Amino acid sequence: MKILVFSDVHGNLSALKALLETTECKTADKVIFLGDACIGCSRPNECIELIDKLDCEKIVGNNDLYVCDHVPHVDMLEFTEEKLEMLKYMQDIVTDKNKQIVLSWKKDLTLELAGKTFYFTHYPWEYFDNDANVIDTPAKKNFDTRIKMFAGNKADYIFFGHEHRENHFTDGYKYFYCVGTLGLKSPGYYIVINVDNSLISIDEKCVDFDINYEIDLMDKAGYPYEKSKIKRKI
Repeated sequence: MKILVFSDVHGNLSALKALLETTECKTADKVIFLGDACIGCSRPNECIELIDKLDCEKIVGNNDLYVCDHVPHVDMLEFTEEKLEMLKYMQDIVTDKNKQIVLSWKKDLTLELAGKTFYFTHYPWEYFDNDANVIDTPAKKNFDTRIKMFAGNKADYIFFGHEHRENHFTDGYKYFYCVGTLGLKSPGYYIVINVDNSLISIDEKCVDFDINYEIDLMDKAGYPYEKSKIKRKI
């Protein structure tokens, strides 16, 4: 069985289309999206609609909830004026139909394969007065801080997005994979899991796309994107 996992598209239709054209995606038995179709580049509607049409598992990200529902009070306190401007822009352009599609996505997924438990989520969730939000990203993204975030999770393999930096690590018992971002930088990253009877292999992959085209669209639209995060490729 081959499973393709991707995350953090962030409105980048070029990246999403490039992924769908890869051999890995075309031959995958299962595809899993780990959230954040919104905020970043300027084509969230197109990304949501394309993801919705895919025969894949869909998990919601925190930015998806910000745009399609609301920002929890505790997180709003941390928003910069720049991010609030981006959020308002996105809330205005994402259609009501697409907001409802996003709100139907799951918060996590568990699979049992080859006698092992695989867990998939955007990031660990916490609740304030029944308000769902991902927990704060640790200032020091080292192994120990991430392991503590998933301390109560009994899965053998844990896959998550949100941090935008692809990497993997283990505590000697569990294996952790941060999938990285597909859409905020080129190349975009994703993961392929191969399960053959009791044999499990996990490969980190990347795909190139024209990020300059997405930036041209944002500049033309006057979209207030974070230029420190989304940079032209020379």
